[in-house]
Amino acid sequence: MNNLRNLLLGTALAAVAWPALAHGDEDHSEPNPVVAAVPMAAQGPRAEAQTDAFELVATLAQDRLVLHIDRFDTNEPVEGAQVEVDTGTMQAKATQSSPGVYWMAQGTLGQAGKHPLTITIETEDTADLLSATLEVPTPAAATPATATGLRTEPWMAWGLGGTLLLSGAGLVALRRRPRAITPGSTV
Repeated sequence: MNNLRNLLLGTALAAVAWPALAHGDEDHSEPNPVVAAVPMAAQGPRAEAQTDAFELVATLAQDRLVLHIDRFDTNEPVEGAQVEVDTGTMQAKATQSSPGVYWMAQGTLGQAGKHPLTITIETEDTADLLSATLEVPTPAAATPATATGLRTEPWMAWGLGGTLLLSGAGLVALRRRPRAITPGSTV
């Protein structure tokens, strides 16, 4: 009886763990390349621009427009610059938060659509005007599977459900089975 119970319990536990083992068609023959850490700001919508003097990457991060500005020829972060952003609907000065990183409130830039940006950068020795377009996609409706990051195939759900159902039925059958009465036991 204990062996059957252990078998049913093991089957139920294996059924619960099965989706963790199943995954896509990844090739595990080659090691994954090392990927440099990407700042959170770089994961949202972005726009890029460059001139002979400056390079700029603008990204939306939380409630801000973050501007990464460096010198085109040396990649040196631009420090202490006066940075002004014109979006067509608003004009604002960006605040420096660290060397080469400036930010401003996103305002209407968080809305879906294409947003033209005109960025004026003034340093002690250089002034330049950069143009870029920030494209913010329409948010997709999240389904429960995509909201949690889990991807399940229909056969996984049916297999898990069937296994759990059979395991439960087996446990119920064990509980209802008449017990053998041994001498000296009380019922």
